[in-house]
Amino acid sequence: MKSTSTDTAYQERDDQAGAGAEAAGRKARVHPAVPAGLIAGSYVLALLLQVAGAPTGVLALALLMRLVGCVLLCTSLFWRPWQKVTGVLVTLVVPALANILWNRELSGEDTAALRVLADVLQLVCVVGGAAWLWWTRRKD
Repeated sequence: MKSTSTDTAYQERDDQAGAGAEAAGRKARVHPAVPAGLIAGSYVLALLLQVAGAPTGVLALALLMRLVGCVLLCTSLFWRPWQKVTGVLVTLVVPALANILWNRELSGEDTAALRVLADVLQLVCVVGGAAWLWWTRRKD
């Protein structure tokens, strides 16, 4: 029986798959600093853009950075599944819910102190969550 190049390709693929399984799985493609940096940097960028008086459309860039950071976090090999879920909840969902609550219920001229408190809460959630992700990453 004559061997074809397709048969050889399948055999090489199977050999590589076996070697990969023995080598403890797949390799990480993204450094763990990238998702954590994108998540933390997104809030800092949004804060700087707000201080500079940028239009709301430009602030979408910060949200896009945070979303990309969360996607990279969820596809990363450096965190366990429960850490990924916690990271997304703390750095994306909780600040978004706080912002929605602020815009719907608490906005007004007499509540400037509450707005500062909401901003500090968002800062702690986003930057603190990114720092927690950095410290809890797998180092092996």
